[in-house]
Amino acid sequence: MQRTRLRARRGGAGPISSGPPDFVGVGAASSGVGGWHDLLLKHPEIEPRRSAERELHFFDQFCTREMSDADVASYHARFPRRVGKIAGEWTWRYMYDAWTPLLLHRAAPDAKLLVLVSDPIERYRARLAGGLRDHLLLTDAASRGRYGSQLRNLLSFYEPGMILVLQYERCRLDPAGEYARTLRFLGIGDDFQPERFRLPSLDDEAGFDGRGRGLLRRLKRTVRPRPTGGANR
Repeated sequence: MQRTRLRARRGGAGPISSGPPDFVGVGAASSGVGGWHDLLLKHPEIEPRRSAERELHFFDQFCTREMSDADVASYHARFPRRVGKIAGEWTWRYMYDAWTPLLLHRAAPDAKLLVLVSDPIERYRARLAGGLRDHLLLTDAASRGRYGSQLRNLLSFYEPGMILVLQYERCRLDPAGEYARTLRFLGIGDDFQPERFRLPSLDDEAGFDGRGRGLLRRLKRTVRPRPTGGANR
């Protein structure tokens, strides 16, 4: 799709164009997507975004109404970038909402999709440890971890080569390697490393949003080592 030329920002370097995003993170909830996206936005070839623009939830509204051409144009306008830079967003529920992949393909057919998942069993255990008992919410929590069906829906509209699936646990074990792999997938230089290159650990929750911090706190309680001796609990 054609990009729209915008006026240069005051004090900016060169003209700015706006158009479909070059990449979109589409999942998944409570998998450290906020921290990983922050690391990507530090790359000099990726257009920085204000905090309020990093997770747009743009397609949520089309659960109850049709997406128009004006809506598509409005989506494109949210991705200004300077020459030589790419732009995108990361909204954790795009992969989960069944109607979004079709609409995303209509608005951004050439975007590369990023998926970051975490162990679905531990996610579910964390919800239980947090006191969740409502059966509808528990069903929703279980459904969020069914990554296979969500990926099949994405593959109905995007070729496999347009989707990169990352594992939170692997990103923690080898952040430099997985970061470089992500950059290569996006088609930008993979030799860059952020100044403070690390992912938040279970003892450092600063890089996660509120949902991620809550998950980590619950995981600390549920995956701690069992005491030696005595009966297992």
